[in-house]
Amino acid sequence: MYQNEKNYPLTADLREYILSELPCGLCVARDDERLGILFANDNYYRMIGFYNADQASEYGLRGALDYVEAETRAEILSQIAGLSDGQEQAIALEARILRRDGSATWAIIHASRIKSDTSLWICAFMDITPQKRVEEELRVREEEYRIAVRQSDKLVLRYHLAEKTAYLPPESAELFQRSVIENLPEFLNQNNVINPESLEASRELFSRIVSGEQPTGSAVLQLNLSCDLVEFEWYRVTYSLIYDEEHVPTQAVISLQNVTEQHAREVAYRRWEKTYESLPQQNTAFLEFDLTQGRLEAQKGTLLSPLPEQLSGSMESAMRHFLSVYVHPEDRERIRPFTAREHLLTEYFRGARLEKQEYRHLKENGKYVWVRLSVQMLPDPYSSNVRASILLRDVDVQKREELTMMNQLRTDMLTGVLNRGAFLDAAQSVFLQPLNGGLHALVMVDVDHFKRINDKYGHGYGDRVLARICDLLRNALRADDLVGRIGGDEFVLLLKNVVNREALQAKINNLCAQLYQDVSDKMEISCSFGAATYPQDGSGFDELYRKADTALYAAKEAGRNCTRIYQPDMGRTMPFFELA
Repeated sequence: MYQNEKNYPLTADLREYILSELPCGLCVARDDERLGILFANDNYYRMIGFYNADQASEYGLRGALDYVEAETRAEILSQIAGLSDGQEQAIALEARILRRDGSATWAIIHASRIKSDTSLWICAFMDITPQKRVEEELRVREEEYRIAVRQSDKLVLRYHLAEKTAYLPPESAELFQRSVIENLPEFLNQNNVINPESLEASRELFSRIVSGEQPTGSAVLQLNLSCDLVEFEWYRVTYSLIYDEEHVPTQAVISLQNVTEQHAREVAYRRWEKTYESLPQQNTAFLEFDLTQGRLEAQKGTLLSPLPEQLSGSMESAMRHFLSVYVHPEDRERIRPFTAREHLLTEYFRGARLEKQEYRHLKENGKYVWVRLSVQMLPDPYSSNVRASILLRDVDVQKREELTMMNQLRTDMLTGVLNRGAFLDAAQSVFLQPLNGGLHALVMVDVDHFKRINDKYGHGYGDRVLARICDLLRNALRADDLVGRIGGDEFVLLLKNVVNREALQAKINNLCAQLYQDVSDKMEISCSFGAATYPQDGSGFDELYRKADTALYAAKEAGRNCTRIYQPDMGRTMPFFELA
């Protein structure tokens, strides 16, 4: 994200304030055995029970994970130590944090390695204690429901996943004439309990139970519970999984009923309502649709104004209004198909879980903010229809901080151009794309006799020269060309889609002339240029870099303040371009 520091100065105090206002604990830590803290915001210290860094230091806090439960701390450090170069350098775990006063809180800890010359980690701690309380409340309610089922006339059994064994209460045992059924799926098949037409649906149901991916589920099967080959009846088989402390499914409570599925749907629907009610209502919005009928059912929250009355009934018209009024034009083509009714129905019947989407949302003040859009789809509790709930949450502060941090990791702090690693990544992605005629050019730029400038006028003046050169280069190039600083007074350019070598020669000659400046009678500022072309001179970055550097060396040999494009007779050996 571009920051005009002249008009909007981002001072150290302002940076500190922004980091302190993030709704999560944030640490920058060393890559050592304790993840030693280099920086942490106030929310981090408050999360573990301290007022500030000084108080935490008095109590001996040194590592980012010192107050994380010992078992989870060991797991995080083990995962960090096990990461290889080819893996994504990030991990995320749920953990209990033991606060200074002895109380405990739950957090998601996300640790990601910073790509820089020093090995550092950014550790973010997101408090999920309220969500954990909701989960516990739901667990209690599910247990209450199971007790109520045992006291009703439903047929209920408890299925042990590892043993494949069903345990039946007296009411169900009387029907099956046994209290324990070993290898339940095989028993049902061998005793003709399942109609052959329902076998596939039965296998899918047991597969879902064993996988543990869905905590509850159901299927309509044609069963003969009295093992009579003639009289098959339709039953709704509903299961609820029981998980251990590590969230591994161990058992399933299975009920069979030949009544409607209304109760099961009500449980699922209330679970979603409970989740929504636990969220902050400020800066959110909630749209509920009947997907089957394509109808808007409800609208809540402050992020959206009430829809015009003529649009309030149709899902299609409501979403068209939402996209055209609130979603940034550059994000519409991504959000439109994601929220389309046909897409949602297809994903629902596939049993897929939709990923969250982030987009720029226009607020009443005319400014765009980042909003996260999530979709939850459930069967309607009172009909056979499918409902979709679209939740919008303002995540602007977190998103902009994330973008700012990503930009800082990619930018050379002195000149504002791409740093060494970021330029390499961007250039390599360009070379992977098909070239539609013309050529790309990798251009090395070196400031002539830069040491003399530093020695005569000082390093502060030298830094201003480098920044000035980068400003001139960016202003002289097209918006999609790349400019990077690879170290000291050396810069690298990637000029995309140049017509031919003659046009390239004219372009770098012009750049060389623009960078020339007389400082005094005995001092001038000039640059030497060396270029190599893709694909003529090489098909990859390393090869082009070596040949561009060879051409740069030829320019220096020719007296500096000039340009050269690589020719095969320019022979200079150069090591591979590598990240530090």
